[in-house]
Amino acid sequence: MIEDSEDDSMLLMRELRAGGYDVVHARTDSGTGLQAALDAQQWDLVLSDYRMPGFTGTAALKMVREREPDLPFIFVSGTIGEETAVDALKSGANDYVMKGHLKRLIPAIERELRDAERRRERRRMAEELRESEQRFSKVFHAASVGIAVTSLAGGRFLEVNEAFERIVGSESGLVGRTIGEVGLWSDATEYERVLDQLRKQGSVRNLDLAIRKLNGTSCPVQASFEQIEVGGEGCLLALVHDLSERARLENQLRQSQKMEAVGRLAGGVAHDFNNILTVIMACSATLEHALASQEPLREDVALIQSAAERAAALTGQLLAFSRKQVVEPRSLDLNAVVSGLEPMLRRLIPENIDLSSTLAQDLGTIRSDPGQIEQIIVNLVVNACDAMPDGGSLMIETAAVDVDSDYVENHVMARAGQYVRLAVSDTGIGMDDQTKAQIFEPFFTTKGPGQGTGLGLATVYGTVKQNEGFVWVYSEPGRGSTFKIYLPVVVAAVEKKQEVAPTTMRGTETVLLVEDEPAVRRLSHNMLVQQGYQVITASDGLDAVELASKHKGPIDLLITDVVMPRMGGREVAERLRQTHPNLRVLFTSGYTDDMVVRQDLVGGGSAFLQKPFTPTVFWSKVRSVLDAPAQVSS
Repeated sequence: MIEDSEDDSMLLMRELRAGGYDVVHARTDSGTGLQAALDAQQWDLVLSDYRMPGFTGTAALKMVREREPDLPFIFVSGTIGEETAVDALKSGANDYVMKGHLKRLIPAIERELRDAERRRERRRMAEELRESEQRFSKVFHAASVGIAVTSLAGGRFLEVNEAFERIVGSESGLVGRTIGEVGLWSDATEYERVLDQLRKQGSVRNLDLAIRKLNGTSCPVQASFEQIEVGGEGCLLALVHDLSERARLENQLRQSQKMEAVGRLAGGVAHDFNNILTVIMACSATLEHALASQEPLREDVALIQSAAERAAALTGQLLAFSRKQVVEPRSLDLNAVVSGLEPMLRRLIPENIDLSSTLAQDLGTIRSDPGQIEQIIVNLVVNACDAMPDGGSLMIETAAVDVDSDYVENHVMARAGQYVRLAVSDTGIGMDDQTKAQIFEPFFTTKGPGQGTGLGLATVYGTVKQNEGFVWVYSEPGRGSTFKIYLPVVVAAVEKKQEVAPTTMRGTETVLLVEDEPAVRRLSHNMLVQQGYQVITASDGLDAVELASKHKGPIDLLITDVVMPRMGGREVAERLRQTHPNLRVLFTSGYTDDMVVRQDLVGGGSAFLQKPFTPTVFWSKVRSVLDAPAQVSS
């Protein structure tokens, strides 16, 4: 109550109580008192005189409105006139009551209390709406999915978010333009079908289509459409997901799966072909030794032998590509391999190509077959030279890198971890995307007929995968190429390979020979008998176990193919070692599964002989296995 008269304030209090109100009140007649009262608590009503000594109702109204816009404010005055009362209402007062007509006071208070509650509710709802619109605006513009609102009549863009503009390649230039002007729909009839379905169903969900970006390129998207109303106007709400990145990753995955399938096929072909080559090479070597040096046919036999060796090298590349080549891994310093190979590379490359190398210090140790790493480098260097027919620069670099999750997300073949990176870069003709998609496929080549087998990069790919690494290619037409090989770091000391040289090829020991290929089995049997060995021959693993159980004497050596029907070589060795703990084992195969290589062959102390082989290599390997120091059984 803003009132200078104590009597008038008591009169007003009686009216309020008579009207049924339980009143808590305070009275003031100054601005300081009003400020203190407003600070003290929340009030439901202000009753104010219009004129007071040192203070006015107009000043009080202004103070109240600044603090409480919806608080009911009623002038109760005996001096206020009609014109003044109208001005007071315009200034924000809710009503005025003459002190001589207090019967109007209670109805006025009741009305204003109700109206004040309505005003507060409207203000609260308006504030909530404003906050909701702010939240919607933030979500709308921050959403990763593209959102656009267009008018149904004319297709004019009313509102778009940043994600939609990024998808179509615009910079705040869509609002106000029409879909037809922008030309987003690659197929105009598709847009008409969407509109027709919207009229029938009200929405279209998860439609896969291609839109035309503002730069003219095509972009795959998945879009959903909803018919909505904005301000009473029919509109089209579009939610658009950019599928470009997903399409790129799916393409990488398909390429990886295709390479795996081709690799399995290549490994199977090479395995069967190596069995054939084993017979050709062994028989031609026997014939060559049997013929006199002046015999005319000796030259023809030598040609057979040479062709078989070339075929064996070709299948070796197939096996490397398919990751089914037996390896003898050891701990390596990649810098040492590159440095040791560099003199040979300088003799290999043309004089118009400048070769340089940058080798990083403190590289981690990798574990691999050194021959495989050398083959990777040579293949990449040869490939780079072929891409620079008019000369250029060739750079070999090594580096220690830490592959993180962000890199893995964009490179599906990568795995997080520490790697040693080998990069071979050239300034050659480069490649387009279509060529890059095929370069690791066996027998794919951009060279002319007779100028390449198309297995160089396929071999690189297979070898890197066999070593649990990955390869990435960066190239553009006219801007050269960079091949980056990532090989995982291991903690190990650099090892030196030790060979056991046999003192003689002959022997008298008992050998159990297990081979499912009849020609190879017969050939191996004859070669062993020729050198004096006692031979038990089995056609598969089950046959070998049965023959071994019936044999009364010792069995000194098991020679077994790794991959056979019914029972493979690995299981044969495990079964026979239970009854023959001192049994030596020599595995042979055209290819071998990676896990077998690591667990049971070279890494597990067993010996391995890669097909195809010549008699001398076969006899030497058999003798070295029998003469090697005995392994302690565990």
